[in-house]
Amino acid sequence: MSTPGLALAKCYKQGLIPANAFLQMSIRCSHAHVFRKRPAQLIVNRIKDIVHFYMIGIGLMPVLGFLFYLHVVNGTCELKDIPTEGPPPAYWQFERTPARQWFARNFGISDMEHHERNLAYYEKMATVSRWRKIEQRMRHLESERLDYKGWHYTPVSADWIDLATRSLRILKSGQLLEPH
Repeated sequence: MSTPGLALAKCYKQGLIPANAFLQMSIRCSHAHVFRKRPAQLIVNRIKDIVHFYMIGIGLMPVLGFLFYLHVVNGTCELKDIPTEGPPPAYWQFERTPARQWFARNFGISDMEHHERNLAYYEKMATVSRWRKIEQRMRHLESERLDYKGWHYTPVSADWIDLATRSLRILKSGQLLEPH
C-alpha cells in the first residue's frame, strides 16, 4: 500500500474517519454525467464519410456539373428533316440532348435491334410453350393408358436375330448338350 493509503487506514482504525467516507469520496469525485457509456460511432461515421465522399463528391457532383455544362453550352438539339441524299441518320441522332445522344450511341440499342430482340424472345417463348403442351399431352396419355416412359428404342440388327435363331436351333437339337 502507498503511504497515503496507510495513513487513511490508521485513521479509520482509530475511529477518526467514518466507514462511509471512502464511498462518499469516490462518488463525489466521479464524473458520471460527463462520460456516459454509449456505443462506439467511429466505424459508422467513417463509413458515412467514405460513402459521402465517393458517391457525392467524386460521383454525383462532377456528373451533374458536366451535364449542366452540356446543357448550357449546347442546349437542346434541333430535329431536322431526313436528308434525301447521303447516308441516313443514325438512330442515336434522334435524341433530344447531346448527353442523351452520347448515352444512346455508346450504351443504347436501336429501335430495330430492340424489335428484333423482342421477336427472338417471343419466338423462344412460343417454342417453349409448344414443348410444354406436347409434354403435358404425353403425360396425360401415359396416365390414361397406364403406360410408362420409353424415351429411347435401341434397334436390333438382323445379324443378331439370325445368330440367336441359329443358336436356338443348335440348342434344341442337342448338339451343345453332349455329356463328357
